[in-house]
Amino acid sequence: MDAIDFSGLPLPPEVRAAMERIKDPARWLLENKIRTYNERIEAPDGSGIDCAVCRNKGFVAGLDEDGLHMRVRPCACRNRRMTALRLKRCGMLERAKTCTFDSFRTDTALQRRMKEIAQSWLDAGDSHWLAFCGQSGVGKTHLCTAAFVQAVARRQLEGEYLLWGPAIREIKADLFDKGAEQLDRWKRAPLLYVDDLFKGRPDVPLSDADLRLAFELLDHRYNNALPTILSTERSFPQLVALDEAIAGRIRERCGPWIVSIAPGAEKNYRFRGDGAV
Repeated sequence: MDAIDFSGLPLPPEVRAAMERIKDPARWLLENKIRTYNERIEAPDGSGIDCAVCRNKGFVAGLDEDGLHMRVRPCACRNRRMTALRLKRCGMLERAKTCTFDSFRTDTALQRRMKEIAQSWLDAGDSHWLAFCGQSGVGKTHLCTAAFVQAVARRQLEGEYLLWGPAIREIKADLFDKGAEQLDRWKRAPLLYVDDLFKGRPDVPLSDADLRLAFELLDHRYNNALPTILSTERSFPQLVALDEAIAGRIRERCGPWIVSIAPGAEKNYRFRGDGAV
């Protein structure tokens, strides 16, 4: 690194005296630049992470391998920060704090099997889906949320959350404007979690519009091998009866990562009076 000659600069005497005491002015300027960057504090970014190392910038400055230039590297907090921001954007940050694998109770063989399948899905390829079908109150939403959060964190994916009933009503009310844009966003999301697919009374037939929208959404994700998580109170045989094309795509993409839980009030933790799964 070449030394810098300050002799021709109109510096105040005290600054000139300080500069003369610096053996390598160029090095001093570089280190000062690094120090200034690292000491700068960023405003909260909404992730809820307060890092004393990077001061919420997500990056830390230092010298490059040759020691001649400044290099900015990701801080150790960056992955957690980005995961939190991704979860916040899709409205899942608060739920992620409570619906974890560690907090899921495994009092029964069914619950243990469900948890094992959800965790093993995380190690599968991105083209695979995860689905929990059937009986209410067994922890389907809890495990789907835990799997979704871990997939966002491990694979660094932008995720989208879709609560079926309210979301589809909004889409149908504005199908030719913002509704179409939102549907397209769900179709193309790098990771999608569809919660309570086909929610409703089983004795009330689904509309053709609901089935058509579900097929359009899931067919696009099936054809493009986009990772998808599904929960539904319909058992898998009920999905087949509703629409074989939809059920077939779910079954094929899920492979072994699908659980269909037969009806049984004794499986519903909400009837136990001893807290949530």
